[in-house]
Amino acid sequence: MKIAIVNNHASFLEFFVNLAKYLELQGNEVVFLSPDNFIKRIIVKQALKYDNYGDFALPSNYYDSGSPIVKYSQRLFNIKNTQKLVNQKNTEFVKAKEYLSYNKFNYVLIFNGALNVETDVCKELGLKTFFFEQGYFPNTIQMDRLGVNCNTSFAGLELSDFMDFTYNSVNKSFNSSYKIIKIPSSLFRRYFFRLFDVHFLQFFFSFLSRQRNLAKAKNRFKRIAVETIDFKTFGKYIFFPLQVNSDTQIVLNSKYSSMYEAIADILPALKKTGLKVILKEHPFEVEPVDYSQFVDNKNVFLVAKTDIDKLIVNSEFIVNINSSVGFQAIAKYKKVLILGDSFYDNSPLSLKFSEVKNNDIMTSLNDINLDETIINSYLGKYIKDVFIEGHFLSLTVKMLEEISRRLV
Repeated sequence: MKIAIVNNHASFLEFFVNLAKYLELQGNEVVFLSPDNFIKRIIVKQALKYDNYGDFALPSNYYDSGSPIVKYSQRLFNIKNTQKLVNQKNTEFVKAKEYLSYNKFNYVLIFNGALNVETDVCKELGLKTFFFEQGYFPNTIQMDRLGVNCNTSFAGLELSDFMDFTYNSVNKSFNSSYKIIKIPSSLFRRYFFRLFDVHFLQFFFSFLSRQRNLAKAKNRFKRIAVETIDFKTFGKYIFFPLQVNSDTQIVLNSKYSSMYEAIADILPALKKTGLKVILKEHPFEVEPVDYSQFVDNKNVFLVAKTDIDKLIVNSEFIVNINSSVGFQAIAKYKKVLILGDSFYDNSPLSLKFSEVKNNDIMTSLNDINLDETIINSYLGKYIKDVFIEGHFLSLTVKMLEEISRRLV
């Protein structure tokens, strides 16, 4: 087979280099597409193939200010010049489409896909893809033909259909003697090379600003004192873990533009239950936030550094837009009221707020039967047939084997 790897996040370069080497050992041809200067140097050093898109691009209006890739890029990197971003993405789209129209590949491999024009190019050309992302269990990854999170092949299936879902895979022996190659990581070198890369230079300082804000958020979280709650005396409560405001799950997979909108939408309904509400700020929120307008410390509380497992276990139920915390709650046999689109909408413990917003929430939740046997089967399905065991930053040969089996 001939397999393409698009210009993915450099943080996961070790994964893609080893995957490319491993696939070559199986007799496949692997080509990295239009890698940036930093990634290109490492690819060449590892004797891997790459090819560049052409420099010429006809005018295109495929994207506009409302296109998902533009909305997400703009929010993620706080880009002010929308038209400049639109023009860049349209240029990238035309170049990628031109190349992939004339150079045939059996598969195109993409990490996440939300920021890659190749996601849309492959859809338009009908090319086979596989998308990768972190899994929702520790030490697992997602690998799916259509996308990740709520864009997976099984998202939207009824529970019974999901339980019958399987990925096509080949059952054969692979090269278990392969040795994982370590790729040195240097942020200074990566950023230095991107200063001379046209692809990154236009919005490079917006990217640096986000990275600086993320570092500040991590340091701020470290300085916050650990909060303790006496759950025996606190009373019954609903737990709502907040997500990062610029998260792709918020921007693209929900009706909300921020967590402020989500809280304002659901809080009146939660108050009607007579239960207390605990909001938990995300530890890596990179935007300045102030949720005090929703907090009265009588019925609605805000925490930042309280053990999330204890908050889940001691709650009556969880409110979640679509993050992994909702899935973690299901794994702890907790019912989840979902505000956005998620692949676990079909779980035995999930309830879509959009479907019951005109009804009494507690009545609707109490109608859900908590059958641990069914829940265990549901969770086991992900472990057995959906997620692949492994981590992008801690590779194993077994992980590469399982990925190879799905490339059929």
